[in-house]
Amino acid sequence: MMTLNKRFRTLLVLIVALALAGCAPTPSAQNSQKPKASASTSTSPSPSVEPLPDLTPAMAMSASIPSMCEFPAGKLVNGELKKKHPDYPNATLPGIANKDLVIAGDLTGDGVNELAAVFYCDLGGVAWPSHIQLFQSTAKGIAPLGQPFQMGDINGGARGIPESMKFANGQLVIVDRELLPMEAAAAASGKIKVSLKWDGKKLRTAAVQDLANPQNGTLKTSEVNGTWCLASAKAATSTKKCLKVEYPQLTQQGEDPQTLTFSSNNGFTSLNYYDAPLGIVYKPGTKIEDPANPSAGSVQPEKYRLYSNQTQEVFVRQAH
Repeated sequence: MMTLNKRFRTLLVLIVALALAGCAPTPSAQNSQKPKASASTSTSPSPSVEPLPDLTPAMAMSASIPSMCEFPAGKLVNGELKKKHPDYPNATLPGIANKDLVIAGDLTGDGVNELAAVFYCDLGGVAWPSHIQLFQSTAKGIAPLGQPFQMGDINGGARGIPESMKFANGQLVIVDRELLPMEAAAAASGKIKVSLKWDGKKLRTAAVQDLANPQNGTLKTSEVNGTWCLASAKAATSTKKCLKVEYPQLTQQGEDPQTLTFSSNNGFTSLNYYDAPLGIVYKPGTKIEDPANPSAGSVQPEKYRLYSNQTQEVFVRQAH
């Protein structure tokens, strides 16, 4: 009896030991329960980047400039390029026209001020139309931003220095003379206020206001610039007769470029050249109404159209 009880107790102890061993965690399970070590116990701060400083007008006096007025690129000394022109020894070197026409403002929208400066130069005779050069702040200091904007591209070729320049609403606003048709370049009688904007690559004209004739209003160049091709109510747009407008210049195939003028009233803009009407610009969705040519109103109303009631031609803008 005692032998049997002893064997029973031994068997019971063995069963309990096996049960306890089955409940104990395996080494792999123990390892999996340990907290994983992080890749880094401390986060090191990233190196701070110093913001670019705003430019001041005084910095432009010693800046480098790109080529302008047929002079090579170079570095200004006291606001003037010191490289002589190889072919025109009496030429006036490109230089800052007036310290009051060097202004600072944020034109690119990056929160850092750029500089805009008006430059004067000539080849020993009548002055060139003024040039507007932008400068940007870089890690290495002041540097040119884009190429010079030639005021002659928007004022008809009038020579001289702008009356004023300022930054307003993220644009550059300049008051300058305007050369009207049949005038001498050095004796321009018109006066305009031009708004220039930075498009990411260069300065472009955004708006022109006729100050000499306030009744002409303000022209938005985005509504007139582009390629306009002849169209009709029955046929698709023809590419055989197209106009290229880059205000104030009009280019037609086989003809010399012509200078445009404008008047803008009640939301309609009229373009003219040499006092002859070119046409009225109709915005998308605006109906052309001409009793003498009722079909004009049905020509691609979803696009910008240029219509002359004298020639009864409808031009549709193809590209801007």
